[in-house]
Amino acid sequence: MLSTDRTRAGLLLATALLAATADAALPEFEASYELKRGGLPVGNTMLTLSREADGRYRYESHSWPLSWVSWIRRDRLQESSLGFLDKSGVRPLEYNYERSGSGRERKALLLFDWDNMRVENQVNDSRWSMDITAGTLDKLTSQLGMILALHRGETDVTFDVADGGKLKEYRFRVVGKETLEVPAGTFVTLKIARLRENSQYETYIWCAPALEYIPVRIWQSAPDGTEYQSDLESFSESLRGRE
Repeated sequence: MLSTDRTRAGLLLATALLAATADAALPEFEASYELKRGGLPVGNTMLTLSREADGRYRYESHSWPLSWVSWIRRDRLQESSLGFLDKSGVRPLEYNYERSGSGRERKALLLFDWDNMRVENQVNDSRWSMDITAGTLDKLTSQLGMILALHRGETDVTFDVADGGKLKEYRFRVVGKETLEVPAGTFVTLKIARLRENSQYETYIWCAPALEYIPVRIWQSAPDGTEYQSDLESFSESLRGRE
């Protein structure tokens, strides 16, 4: 289903980058991706990363179907994360998720209380809270930690992520180096595997050092054998600033 396609893309493409100073981080940017299911284009995702006046980052992901499939599935997916980021890591304060347009609307809000090390979850009309650990991320910024780790030269990293009302472990490992051609160009990349225990999903992410390690391709195989792929179509020239 298309909403599931875009949800997977949003999660996979959940890569946030921001820098306050030249030596501390990465530039604000926009990046667009084409999502394919089984080799057939089905949608697009736009990522934007900006900085608030008070120094907080704001990262947003918007996904929508291509016009030829919109009469079948009208789902639109929007996610956003707000918090603080520096070279050492990211500390989310608020995460929003909204799916609309298909009659299967869903809204979720996560509020991070770092003083008490808890997260308040609000999903539609339900509310509950849970304990978190130091360094816990939200789903949208789960790969931000990975990208910052790549900048530090790390090749095997694990993060706790507040996901679906639970604290889950996300692990990423560099497994190779490849040159890829995508609509946005040809890039030397690091190939990263997302490691899962007892899961039939396979996920690989190719990150380009020349573009501050943002992904240029994300590929996933579902348990039913369906393959999903997102390729970088365009990006802000600010990402080339420190080549």
